[in-house]
Amino acid sequence: MLKKTLLVGSPTVATILHPTENRYNLIRALIVNSAVLPNEIPPEFQCKDKNSQSKQIRKQLAIYGNGQPNFLRAMYSANNYVVLSEDKILIKVGYFHIYEIPQLPPDFIKVKGARLLSISLAFDPLTHPNRGDSYLGVTMEFDLFKGIDREIIMNAYEAASKTNSPDESTDNTKKKLTKKYGSGIVVKLSPTSTLRKKGTVQRGQVEITSRATKYNDGPMTLIVSCNRKWAKPDEIEIQRYALVASISHSDPQVNLYNRMRLQINQRSDREQERQRGRV
Repeated sequence: MLKKTLLVGSPTVATILHPTENRYNLIRALIVNSAVLPNEIPPEFQCKDKNSQSKQIRKQLAIYGNGQPNFLRAMYSANNYVVLSEDKILIKVGYFHIYEIPQLPPDFIKVKGARLLSISLAFDPLTHPNRGDSYLGVTMEFDLFKGIDREIIMNAYEAASKTNSPDESTDNTKKKLTKKYGSGIVVKLSPTSTLRKKGTVQRGQVEITSRATKYNDGPMTLIVSCNRKWAKPDEIEIQRYALVASISHSDPQVNLYNRMRLQINQRSDREQERQRGRV
């Protein structure tokens, strides 16, 4: 288990993408996270009908994928667009990591405009293209929670990780949490985790409306889990991955970058003080 806050990227991440460094998971996550779907999509590939949304999303992914990469958005942050990232993270198979995304500032919801939250994950597992059950030796997935204490989430996932089927327990854990605390605690990213976890590069997005609740009720909690499929323990015990989160508002006057960076710096200072107190 890992508890940490995602780090705010600098105004440019060009130094991160140095070709001599082994950062391909981060590069893939940044590029996929920046991708934008075309404005004109035929009705059969749009995802507006709730009754057939899952089928439409599958069609959309098959034709358009995650969209066309926007390399400027992958390389730069802005006042109203902030990128949080972690790279070269190691996770034990069968375990989970927990991250904190800083609380969104009040004007993010109050000010009119388009609001988008995006999470992308990239990892490099053992693969076998001819297997019928799954070509991935291990799978990874993520879920985002809001308006609920991090300790509650952590305790629920810790209990699930100790079962014989952690993969199935992940879904059961979400169901138990929503049954007890309400469905509003889960950020409904699209596509769903069921679709996302079939690949080695995953992206989940949500458009946040002005009527959305719990987004400014404190930090959000991101759970990243890794589960075994067919890869044996002697083949892989530790999986490497990179994680990217971005939050944007269409109004350039909404100051996301500096406010979220301040929150992360303050949290980092508190953690350092806590560590010094233990010495």
